[in-house]
Amino acid sequence: MSELIHNIPMHLLSTCRWERVIVRTDQPAALVAEPLAADAGRVAAVQVLALDSDTEALNAWAPGVPIELIMVDPASEFPLLYRHTNLLDNHPVRVVIPVRPGFGRAVKAAVSLDVSVRLEAGQPDPALIEELAAVLAFYLRQPTVAQPIEFFHSTLLGFYHDEPLPLWVMLDEDPEYLRHVGGDGVATLYGRLAGSGDQVAAMALDAGLDVWIERALATAEECRTCEFLGSCGGYFKWPRRDYQCVGVKQLFEQLRAAALELRRDLAKAPA
Repeated sequence: MSELIHNIPMHLLSTCRWERVIVRTDQPAALVAEPLAADAGRVAAVQVLALDSDTEALNAWAPGVPIELIMVDPASEFPLLYRHTNLLDNHPVRVVIPVRPGFGRAVKAAVSLDVSVRLEAGQPDPALIEELAAVLAFYLRQPTVAQPIEFFHSTLLGFYHDEPLPLWVMLDEDPEYLRHVGGDGVATLYGRLAGSGDQVAAMALDAGLDVWIERALATAEECRTCEFLGSCGGYFKWPRRDYQCVGVKQLFEQLRAAALELRRDLAKAPA
């Protein structure tokens, strides 16, 4: 089995046994003061759980370690992104934005600050599909966008190179490699699969992602016949298996069309 990465709360850093960890905290200064945190070879990334946290202590700490800012309420919290821009001097910085009403404004604020974006899309209703479509159009057509907006960016590249990558990978929720560790030190599945219990009880936790998709993640009939299974991997069928994917399929169709357009344009370009 490939090496697992465990997402742990900061207070477990000094006692946990895992070699590669993502440390989550709402007290960045306390993390910097933790002696073992300086081992950048062990810390794969840091998640800052509250955007109103003071991240100044992280600015010069462990240069190169990725920092992920967790947004909870996009409509009200997006102005808080401005206080974290100094992190970009020494770190790759990404903000996680849940797809909730008004999230598009937060996305635009992030990319204007040169911060990349990971969308937590969930299972969006029709109104949110419309907002996702607007953000996708912004990503595809706005020439000032210089940072990835995931899942759009990797899906577009997958279509362009004809090498689709499941959303579980591009949104950092691959059950083959990631585990979530609670405050009690117990490791479970990560992200949207956490707490899935009986739905994945028959799965070997060290199974490859292709096995997960075949046996657990994309078992719905709609998935089996979907032309976008390679890009989605059943991601939008969790946690509700009866979710209707008409809207998200339209997003995939737009990304595929954009990739084909890009391929044609580059083929016409002078050598």
